[in-house]
Amino acid sequence: MSAAATTFRPRESRAAAEGVRLPGLIRIYRTFGHHYLKYWKVLTVSYLSLFASIGMTVLMPWPLKLILDRVILARPLPKRLGFLDQVLPHDPRQLLLVLSLSVVMITVLEALFSYVNKFWISGTGDRITADIRERVFAHLQRLSLSFHESMRTGDLVYLLTSDTSQMKDLMVDFPQDFTKRAVSFAVYGALLLMLDLKLGLIAVTAVPLIWACTRFFGTGMRQATRRARARQGAVASILGENLTAMAVVQAYGREEAERERFEQGNRENLDAQLQSLKLHRTLGRLVDLFVTLSTAGVLYLGGRQALGGTLLPGTLVVLVAYVRGLYGSFDRFSNVFLGLAQAQVSGERLVALVESDLVMRDTPGARAAPRLAGRVEFRNVTFGYRRGAGPVLRGVSFAAEPGETIAVVGRSGAGKSTLVSLLLRFYDPDEGEILLDGHEARAFTRASVRDQITVVLQDARLFRQSIHDNIAFGRKGTTREQVLAAAQRAEADEFIVRLADGYETVLSEGGADLSGGQRQRIHIARAMVRNTPIVILDEPVTGLDAIAEAKVGLAVRRLIEGRTAFIVAHKFSTLAGADKVLALEDDGTVRFGTPDQLLRRSTTYRELAALQDEPGASRPRTNGPAAAGTPLGGRP
Repeated sequence: MSAAATTFRPRESRAAAEGVRLPGLIRIYRTFGHHYLKYWKVLTVSYLSLFASIGMTVLMPWPLKLILDRVILARPLPKRLGFLDQVLPHDPRQLLLVLSLSVVMITVLEALFSYVNKFWISGTGDRITADIRERVFAHLQRLSLSFHESMRTGDLVYLLTSDTSQMKDLMVDFPQDFTKRAVSFAVYGALLLMLDLKLGLIAVTAVPLIWACTRFFGTGMRQATRRARARQGAVASILGENLTAMAVVQAYGREEAERERFEQGNRENLDAQLQSLKLHRTLGRLVDLFVTLSTAGVLYLGGRQALGGTLLPGTLVVLVAYVRGLYGSFDRFSNVFLGLAQAQVSGERLVALVESDLVMRDTPGARAAPRLAGRVEFRNVTFGYRRGAGPVLRGVSFAAEPGETIAVVGRSGAGKSTLVSLLLRFYDPDEGEILLDGHEARAFTRASVRDQITVVLQDARLFRQSIHDNIAFGRKGTTREQVLAAAQRAEADEFIVRLADGYETVLSEGGADLSGGQRQRIHIARAMVRNTPIVILDEPVTGLDAIAEAKVGLAVRRLIEGRTAFIVAHKFSTLAGADKVLALEDDGTVRFGTPDQLLRRSTTYRELAALQDEPGASRPRTNGPAAAGTPLGGRP
C-alpha cells in the first residue's frame, strides 16, 4: 500500500478529555525528555535555588512570632525551640533590632534565590521550546507528500507556533511549579501538625473538597481547551486561505461571505475559550471559600487556646501564616494541573506528529546513487493514492534514454503530476518498478535520487530572501560566480541588474513584486545551478505573454540541453522539440512513442492535437526539425 493510504490527524484521545492523564504525560516526556540533557547543569542550579527560596518563605513568620512572644509578652520559648536562647540576645531592645533585621535579610535572600531560579528556568524553557520547534519543523520536512496534502496549512502553522509554545509549560513550568507546590504543601502541612496536631488536622480538612472540585472542573476545562485548539486551527486555515486568494475573493465579490465564514469560526473559538474561562473562575471562587472557612476555623480555635494560655500568640500567627501558605500552594497546585490539562492537548498533538508513520523511509540497505547518465524506465508501474479508490496509473511502461526530451500529455486528472511524483520518489509504486540507469530506484536513497533531478514547477515559489539566495537555493555551496552564470543563461540577469540592489534585492513573499516571467526565469536559474542529469518541467510557460514566453522558452532550451527532460504541458507549442511523447489515457494506461506514432495509436493525443490544430499552432516535431520560433523548438 502506498504511503498516502493513511491520513494523519493530530490524535484527540477521548480518555484524555477526562482530565490530566498520566500515560499521556509519560508519552510526551518520553518523546521530548532527552531535550533536558543539554541543560542539566542550569536546571540543577535552578532547582537548588527553588528549594532555598521555599526555605526562606517558611522562615518569614518566625521573626514576628519571636517579637510577640519574647519581646512584647516576655514569654519563654517552647522546649523544642530552646536552642534559640543560646544565639539570640536577652536584651529586649537588642532582640527587637536583630529580629527586625532578620525580616529584611530573609526577604532579601528569598528574592535573590527566587531571581536566580526564575531567570535560569525561564531562559532554559525558551531554549527547550526552540529546540522542540526546530525538531518538529525538521520532521515536517521528512514527512511524505501525502501528509502535507492531507493537512490544512493553518493547522501546521498552529502546531509550529502555538502548540510548540505550550511545550514550555509542559517541559519546564509544570515540573517546577509541581515541585514547588508539592514541597511547599508538604513542608507547611508537616509544620502545622508539629506545631499543633489538633489545629493542623483542622487546617487540612478542606484539602479533599478542593481536590474533588479540581478534578470535576478539570474535565470541563480540558474539553473546552480541545474545542478551542481545534477552532483556532480552523480560524488560522480560513485566514491563510483568504489572504492567499484575496484577488479571487475581491474579483468575485465574496468579501462579505468570507467575513461571515471567518466570523463564524472566530465565534466558535471565542465560545470555547469563554467556557474554559467560566469554569476556571468558578473553581477559583470555590477554592477561596474553602480556604477562608479553614482559616477561620484555625483562627477561632487557636484564639480560644491563646486566651486560655495553652497556645502562644506568636505560634497562632505562625499557624495562620502556614494555613495561608498551605492553601496558597494547594490553590496554585490546582491551577498548575488546570494549565497542564490545557498544555497536554498541545503536547499530544505534537507527539502524534513526530510519531507519525507517514515518513517516506529508504529501503533497508539503500545506498547513495552514483552520478546518473539519465536513463529512466518505468516497468509495469501501477499506483493509487488510497486503498479502494482505484489506481491513478495502471501498468505504465516506457523508457527514456539519456539526453532525450519526453513530452508528457494527458487530460486534467490523468496522472501527469502523479507520474512526476513517482519519479521524484514522493511515493513508491504499488506494483512494478522504476529504474534509473538500469537500477531499481528503491535501491538508492531518496535524497541521492532527488539530488539528481531538477524540477521547474508552474507556480515558481520564491522565498523572502535576496535574489542571489533564491538562485543559490538550488544547491548547497553554490558560489556567486555560479549564480551569476546561471542567471545569465536563464535570461534573468538582464532584469536583475536593473533592480536597485541587483542580486541583493530582497523579494517579497512568493516573489510577488516580480512578473510571472521574471519569477520563472529565476526559478530556471535555480534549476541550472543544480546541474542534474534529469530535468522535469511542469507547465513552464503557462500564463505568460508572448515576449515572456519566448525568453522563458530560450532559458528552458538551455536548461534541458544534454539532459533527460520530461516536459508536462497542455499547450503543444510548449512541447515543440520533444523527441518522444508519453500520452496518459483516461483509464490510467499510457501510449509512448514519437509524435507520428502517437497520432495513430493514442486517442487522447489525437484529440489534444485536433483541438490545437489551427493556424499558427505548433506541435511536437514529427521526424523533422521543429517549427522555428516556438518556445522549445529546436536545439540551440
